Amino acid sequence: MSGRVILYGATGYTGQAIAKHLAGEMDVVLAGRNADRLAKIAEPLGLPWRSFELSNEAAVHTALADGAVLLNAAGPYADTAGPLALGCIRTGTHYLDVGGEWPVFAQLMELDEQARKAGVLLLPGMGLTIAASDCLLARAVEHWPDTVKLCLGISRAHSVSRGSAASAARLFDKQSVIRRGGKLTGVPLGSLTRAFDFGDGLRETLALSWADVVTGEFTTGVGDIEVYSEVPWWQRAGYRASGLYASLTGAGVWRSAGGMIARAWPSEPGADVRGGQNYVMVVEALDRWRRPRLLKLQTHDGYGTTVLVAAEGLRRIIRGSEESGFQTPARLFGSGFVEEAGAGIFEAKAGASAA
Repeated sequence: MSGRVILYGATGYTGQAIAKHLAGEMDVVLAGRNADRLAKIAEPLGLPWRSFELSNEAAVHTALADGAVLLNAAGPYADTAGPLALGCIRTGTHYLDVGGEWPVFAQLMELDEQARKAGVLLLPGMGLTIAASDCLLARAVEHWPDTVKLCLGISRAHSVSRGSAASAARLFDKQSVIRRGGKLTGVPLGSLTRAFDFGDGLRETLALSWADVVTGEFTTGVGDIEVYSEVPWWQRAGYRASGLYASLTGAGVWRSAGGMIARAWPSEPGADVRGGQNYVMVVEALDRWRRPRLLKLQTHDGYGTTVLVAAEGLRRIIRGSEESGFQTPARLFGSGFVEEAGAGIFEAKAGASAA
């Protein structure tokens, strides 16, 4: 197997950032659907490119056949992950993506046996989520093996690209997904809140459907997991109201409305927030008496973190991965991976937050 990386979705904001980071270091081929846009991005970087449609199975097979690793940076991943992962299994190409859509992780888990038989690695979530958050959950359980519940809080998002907005719109539902007793469970949207200290006092957060509720038990063995996002009060109220209305009208109307907003969204985050805002994640690792032990992780902005962890993951896999089947970043590389990639710093915390 060669060391060639095929970067699909290279015309998007995240894809372009990864392409620039990898150019000159790895044997990279840029890929996507739009040939004209690919050429404009690839030529200044001196990189080859190829365009193909995911609906054409033969074209996908041909495009992936000479690759050691495919890195998928094209969302919504509900549309791209399945065809590309199946193509990788057929061609013996390792599959990575930088997505965070929780249903996609469940979908790829179902391909585990096929991937193992083919000797192919399936490693989604090589971005801020779940790579950074997965490492944080793993580190907490390493520190406190008696953990029976994990509550993860993520500080407010400062920048969102059009692709991220489109993915979020597609995932809208009247319920938030959490894990209880080892099973995915829905709770009414906006109904579950928790307070976390991200560094400047307690902030109220809202339970939302993050991929860690799917992958966290696989990584840590803990069967009760909730993930919370810091959002302003008016957004919390909006989530509660939209969840109530969606229970009456169905989620489809709200997804369509969100899709319209996403199409009008700027194609990339504003320059005033790119690279200048950090994320803070705090995990509460509760024991059987519900006593919380706290651990914090500070990362770069979401896009900068994604570029660093994706690049480091590619380096390690190209050097030789003996693993196959579905994996998570911390399960494959260890809880220190996010720090080793230069994307985050752990900080132990003492005391308990208010719940």
